[in-house]
Formats: sequence, C-alpha cells, structure tokens
Amino acid sequence: MNRYGALVLTVARRVGLSRIDAEDCSQHTWTVLYANRARIRDPLALPAWLIRTTKRQAVHLIKARSSRTSAMASAPERDPVALPDEHLLKLEQQARLEYALKQLEPRCRKLLEALFFAPATRSYREIAEELGLPINSLGPTRQRCLQKLRAILRELGYL
Repeated sequence: MNRYGALVLTVARRVGLSRIDAEDCSQHTWTVLYANRARIRDPLALPAWLIRTTKRQAVHLIKARSSRTSAMASAPERDPVALPDEHLLKLEQQARLEYALKQLEPRCRKLLEALFFAPATRSYREIAEELGLPINSLGPTRQRCLQKLRAILRELGYL
C-alpha cells in the first residue's frame, strides 16, 4: 500500500470520484488485491493490475451513486469521466520508476531525487552541500547513478 497508494488514489480521483469516494475505492482495491494475491504471479504487472481494478471500481461507484441520485432527483445518469490510456501509461511508468529508484543505494537515490524531482530553484552548489559532495563530483556521480538506475530498470524488464 505504501508503494502504490498514491497511484490508486490518483486513478480514482481522475475517474471523477470525490476524495472520500476515492478513499473508499482505494480500500476496495486493496481488499480485491488481498483476495486475489495468489493469482498475481508477476510483481511487475501489479501497477497495471491496480490501475485497471481501481478504474473499474471507481466507474462502478460513480454509476451506483449516479443511479441512486437520479432515482431520487429524476436527473439523467452521469457518465463517468474516462481516464485516457496515455495518462494510465504515465502513472504506470511513474510507479515503475519509483520502484526502481527505491532499489538504488540511498546515496544515489538522494542525488537523483535532488537533481530531478526537487524544485528547479535549487542550485548544484546547494545540492552538493546538502549531500556532502564536492560540486565537481555531481556530474560524474549523477552519471554513475543513472547507469545503475538504467541497469535496475533493464533487470526489471522495463527497458
């Protein structure tokens, strides 16, 4: 749940659920995962499975709530907002990258996160000081860390 919790909530929200409904959808998704844990053999397929399951549950919740609301207010049923496939792919890629980053040694992970995921206002000097590295070594160290990350992604079948 820690690794993919944000992914599940993001998918539910993108489909059109409120924050509270997205949390309900998330709980259902984790329950379904637990019930089907023996059937999931490839851990690399888990993000895609979570995305599909969450999307189905979110659409089901929207339709159920919409039909209840329309029956009460005689309003037409609302169609759920479709989550574009390209966005789903981006979410899955993000989950894979996060997983691969966690496989790196802490020093490399901190450096890559500081260089690529931190606010753009931070200078190389600030990053070097924060990590306790000479500023001249940031480039070569970054290159070595990226090579390690690439090897992990390749090993996991992502490249």
